[in-house]
Amino acid sequence: MSVADGGAEGDATAPATTEARPSKRMEIASAAVALLGFALLVVQARGIELRAETGGIDPRWWPQALGAAGALLSAVLLARAVLRAPADRDGVQEATSDGRVRTVLVVVLAGVYVLAWPLVGFAVVTPVFLLAATYLFGGRGWKTLLLFPVALSAVLYLLFHTVLKVPL
Repeated sequence: MSVADGGAEGDATAPATTEARPSKRMEIASAAVALLGFALLVVQARGIELRAETGGIDPRWWPQALGAAGALLSAVLLARAVLRAPADRDGVQEATSDGRVRTVLVVVLAGVYVLAWPLVGFAVVTPVFLLAATYLFGGRGWKTLLLFPVALSAVLYLLFHTVLKVPL
């Protein structure tokens, strides 16, 4: 195995990395899931209850704008995936079972976060979610596992609750 193949010079036991193959089906599925998710965001944003008419930008505006922009970009990606040959995936490694497990775990973790937020509140569930996600993706030091979740939660709370007056 040569250095160009991903192995160290003179190291015959270095693992070979396999690059991901182009996949039209994956590109179409990814774009379709993103389009569906952003469309759902727009629909859900329209259901946000307004406590008072503001006459301008209201709490529905940002989620709808972000959802619409995401849906538009997803539609462009979907059209490209359907009409063009699949993109080259140079430098992208083939999916691993560890990666698939992490993907499932982070989706489950996000679902638990969404379900737990109304029950225990933003200030409790967000640092726990961030700690778990950080650990899941390789964070191990005490600064990474404690300071990052607490600091980011505090910044988000100050931004939304204090500055933007969005109740969390």
